[in-house]
Amino acid sequence: MTSWLEALPAFLLALLILGGPGAAVMVALRIRGLTALCLAPAISVSIVVVCAVVAPLIYLRWDWPVVVLGTAIVTAGAYLARRFIPALRAASAPAAGETLQGQGVVVAAVVGALLALSMTATVLTLSAVNPEQFTQGYDSVFHLNATAYAVQTGNASSFNISEFILPTTKNVFYPGAWHGLASLLVVLTGISVPAATNIMWLAVAGVVWPLGIVFLTRVLVGENRTVLVSAGALAAAFPAFPYLLLQYGSAYPNTLSNALVPVGIALVLLIIRPAMHTAMAPAMALTLVVLYLPGAVTAQPNGIFSIMLVLTPLLGFLIFAWLRTGFRDGRRRGWKRIGILILAVALCVGLMFPLPQIRSLFNYTSPAFLFFPLALLRNFTQAPSPVWFPAIALTLLVLVGVWAAVKVHKLRWLLGSLILVSFTYPMSAGTNFKLANWAMAPWWDNPERIAALMPLVAVPLAAVGMSWCVDRLVATFPRGLSFITHPGGRTTAVAALVVVLAFSNSGLWQMKTALAGVYRVPEEPNGAAQIDAHELALIHRLDEYTTADDVIANNPYNGSALAMALAGRHMLFPYSSQGDLTSDQFTLRFWLNRVGSDEEVCAAAKRLGVTYLLDFGTDYIQAFKDPMSLYPGVTLAGGAPGFTLVAQDGHAALYELTLCAGAHR
Repeated sequence: MTSWLEALPAFLLALLILGGPGAAVMVALRIRGLTALCLAPAISVSIVVVCAVVAPLIYLRWDWPVVVLGTAIVTAGAYLARRFIPALRAASAPAAGETLQGQGVVVAAVVGALLALSMTATVLTLSAVNPEQFTQGYDSVFHLNATAYAVQTGNASSFNISEFILPTTKNVFYPGAWHGLASLLVVLTGISVPAATNIMWLAVAGVVWPLGIVFLTRVLVGENRTVLVSAGALAAAFPAFPYLLLQYGSAYPNTLSNALVPVGIALVLLIIRPAMHTAMAPAMALTLVVLYLPGAVTAQPNGIFSIMLVLTPLLGFLIFAWLRTGFRDGRRRGWKRIGILILAVALCVGLMFPLPQIRSLFNYTSPAFLFFPLALLRNFTQAPSPVWFPAIALTLLVLVGVWAAVKVHKLRWLLGSLILVSFTYPMSAGTNFKLANWAMAPWWDNPERIAALMPLVAVPLAAVGMSWCVDRLVATFPRGLSFITHPGGRTTAVAALVVVLAFSNSGLWQMKTALAGVYRVPEEPNGAAQIDAHELALIHRLDEYTTADDVIANNPYNGSALAMALAGRHMLFPYSSQGDLTSDQFTLRFWLNRVGSDEEVCAAAKRLGVTYLLDFGTDYIQAFKDPMSLYPGVTLAGGAPGFTLVAQDGHAALYELTLCAGAHR
């Protein structure tokens, strides 16, 4: 695939994967219009990931028939639930159509989302020359190889997706929704893993995310065309998300999770604040939360914490009001409610903290690299590192939006959410205070993942601010701006204005430059990149010398592990942070260079089926100070007795294991 134009059919298929299953459920529940359009992707992700988990249990290979079967089952269940549960049957009526603004609201939302897609695609295509490029971040190796593993094994279950780096451990949960989606696209189209990854990222960041923001904004302020077109388009204007997570380590699961979070926030609001613009009855919202949760949890569990973070001020107020009402009815009832609250918190902690996945989050801390007030300022002005230029216009829109949300829409809790989220990034990037690190544990205290939370609140507020500014301008200059008094004219004008604001933001272009850097394959070894041009060229030639059945020894810290995803080869060590090794792997890790003279090493190589060595030298990624000490046997094996050079490109070399303990194989 040499151009982005060639990727169009695969992109349309990615949209079908993300929209089709959920759309079928929306039809069964009689949810239509804008609501159905915005919710379908979140429900689709849940259906796909549940199908991926169930498929190996019923001995089915991961492919489209599994998803079709799962979609049919969930759709039938939704239909029966709506038919036989009175609350859902009654709830379907208001959701069956939009308000009197009707199709105009849907058109405005779609225009905003299409603009977001266009802007996101522009940034991506300017950063990556073609879909076959891949980011060279630390996590790229794992996510690309996990997708390749799902394709190779026909198993994309979240309980199996990480088995390729856990040879002695089975059925360990790892959030695999992203890998299920990307691998399904590979299976259906036959395109490469990097191309599928880029295309699915564009579909999630350019379509799912803007639609989710549109739905959240609609729940917050109603069906205002100006607000909705602004919300959709502005979703692509903030550097912190969706671009930062792609630039940092290629955190694809977190990108999917963040894209789904606005829908989760909106559904919770419809349950706890049912009077919010009658977008959906609480019973239907609760049903959709049940359908939403599997996708949210398996995309990246911290998405649930992101929902709680944004809603903390509102939930805090509601809990306070509930306790106050209890004490008004009597001290005994008030203390009883306090007891219930303490018990609920203790139960949540008791259920979650014993999980090793939860406890391990508190082991990660990021050292402060910014002055705390500076980190706060950069977060609030949409300029987290590597961006340094503040987005002045966007920040002003957010401030105006805060005023309008509080004064006009009576959403006082949104101000609290903005303040709370504004302090998250400096708590990670601007301090080493232990309590601050622990508070950010759900996001591994990782500044980039935390900075990506800011647009969850900033984008809806900026959209509200944009609408308020346009209304004031039209009221002040009715004659000069008469061309935008018509709803269609206003939608067009606002859409154009958002594009101008987005592309005039220096921070967005700084992010584009940073993105281009992580996509670039350097000509010579570079510690900031996984592989260079020589190494990539040799990987692309592996099919001339090796087969898919060969096992290739390697040091994963020099980028060679990418041969698994890029060439479809079995790598002895497929990921650098692989802590789980068999005894044979451990032997070869330290003593592979003795394979021609040590019978135990030879036996280990035979048991593992090692036939080749991919030697990329000692140019290691910037993850550990001295990775050579971790794999000395592999590092010293090139040219050692038993290994014969069969191919070379610059410093990158491929050796065949031709002699084992003094005997020809």
